[in-house]
Amino acid sequence: MQTSIEQLADRYPHLAHAFASIPQSELHLKRLQDLNASWQHMLLSGASRSYTEVVVSEERPLVAPSHTFDIIYAGGGLNLLHAAVMTRRYGFRVLVFDRFTVGAVHREWNISREELQELLASGLLTTDELDSVIQREYEDGVVRFHAGNIQVAPAELHLKDVLNVAIDAEKLTALCVRKIQEHRPRNGASNLILHNTTFEHCSVQPDRNVTVDVSDKQGDSHSYQARLLIDGMGSTSPIACQLNCGRPYSLVCPTVGTVARGYKQGNAANEIDPASGEVLVSTEDSRCGRQLIWEAFPGKGDQVAIYLFYYAESGSHVDLLELFDNFFALLPDYKDTSSVEILKPVYGFIPAGYNITLPWQPETKVLAYDRVLSLGDAAAFQSPLTFCGFGSYVRNLQRITTLLAQALRTNCLSATELNQIRASEAVPAVARAFSKFMIAKPEQVEPAWQVNETQNVFCHVLQQLGPRVTNDFFKDRVSWLDYTRLVLNTPGYYPGIYALALKTLSPTEIVGWITAWLQLGRQELSYQFYRLLRPWLYSPLDKLLQVALMRARPSLALRGTIWRETMAQIARSRGDIPPARQPGHVEHIVGSWFGKLWPMG
Repeated sequence: MQTSIEQLADRYPHLAHAFASIPQSELHLKRLQDLNASWQHMLLSGASRSYTEVVVSEERPLVAPSHTFDIIYAGGGLNLLHAAVMTRRYGFRVLVFDRFTVGAVHREWNISREELQELLASGLLTTDELDSVIQREYEDGVVRFHAGNIQVAPAELHLKDVLNVAIDAEKLTALCVRKIQEHRPRNGASNLILHNTTFEHCSVQPDRNVTVDVSDKQGDSHSYQARLLIDGMGSTSPIACQLNCGRPYSLVCPTVGTVARGYKQGNAANEIDPASGEVLVSTEDSRCGRQLIWEAFPGKGDQVAIYLFYYAESGSHVDLLELFDNFFALLPDYKDTSSVEILKPVYGFIPAGYNITLPWQPETKVLAYDRVLSLGDAAAFQSPLTFCGFGSYVRNLQRITTLLAQALRTNCLSATELNQIRASEAVPAVARAFSKFMIAKPEQVEPAWQVNETQNVFCHVLQQLGPRVTNDFFKDRVSWLDYTRLVLNTPGYYPGIYALALKTLSPTEIVGWITAWLQLGRQELSYQFYRLLRPWLYSPLDKLLQVALMRARPSLALRGTIWRETMAQIARSRGDIPPARQPGHVEHIVGSWFGKLWPMG
């Protein structure tokens, strides 16, 4: 049952007072309550609920050609970036639907200029289009933790190229919607965008297609078919829950905030500096077992996006309405709000901290059925440290779209092959241990200042290692050697880290962290091997062998491309990019000959 703003006033007085002046406040309140209810339902039911949204090997009749697509996207947020690339660059016909409005976003997006180059490299945007969606670029980014009661010297970080570009999220998604609607992928057939459409069920025929059942705003049912379903239904996705027995995430970051204008500008702590973003800032010790953390990012004109969030285990009780009430109560202590006009609220559950595969266990994070793949928040592969889902999505956009295009063309769409395409990144896996130190515990378990002290320690060690390592660490691209230096330097400055780690991490988590560290080392060795092979990898002969293998052994060819694209992504993140090379005339001739000998799919 939905509750009006007036009915919330007794329990959430600060929320009710602030929402009374926000445009479309009732709509946002409904979204908040729906999101809260979905998350609580997922928590309470957990493994006890029988998820049946996906049924494998269920025969379904063919639907009309107008209802048949190459890819169906459930969820119309970040999925739009992926869908636009797949249709415009690779020519696939796509359907995107959302239970609310396709393209509506409820969090602002920040990223670095360097990471934005992936939007150009993937073919999604032109340079002019990219410039048009950038609201502001900062010179500095601050990481600062409260130093009131800590036993070590405070350490403040200044980041020069981390989350320093504010993106107009609504403009970017609107641009993607237009690109999808205007493109005609094949035979004049059009792509399709469906608003107010709710996912109900899907049936997978592994050797043929997937049938997706949805209901529209009036409650009428419709069925669509595709070769692949992309699950982008966010942190409460029923598909992600079914894939992982009702427990798809181990960490969550409840986040609320506003986009507003009228903040006092200046360099004081309670003012907004238009040239600086506040990446992670705490202003007090933990309260009620929660360490509240602020972010502040100036945007277009005098608009500013301010967030309040905390780190929690996904099984703990979280309530966005309660957090919003705290946000409005505490905001005047953080920034001068005397002349502020709220434009819109921002909110969400950002999941991360997936389980790490241990040597004696099977894969513990499953992302796919045959012809069904989870991406975005549903996959929860963003960093458990910065929880930046947009950054993770953009970093992987070119790699994932390239691999899925090959998988579709060669019909390599089994659960195993799709899981390999979206395998976990090694750096976020090792960052999970750091995020555990940001989860506050009740005061009878540890002091209220413990999180702030630990984070000041880590900031001090990163300061000593220098700006390059610090930036790489916050961008999820730190090398094995630099990460190891960080780990080894911490006890020298703060010997108590050993005892704290034993209290913070369970034995399984410690083994998982060591496993992730070894996997990061293996990835580094693989990258050095890739660098040695790269002159040959981009030779004409190698191109011809790829074409032959793709036609004779498509699954094996896909595994090779996964390795290449993963290594190429690391190379781009390090600025170690080989010169681009287009296939020559001879390669096209021989490729055509291979095509006649071994036709694809």
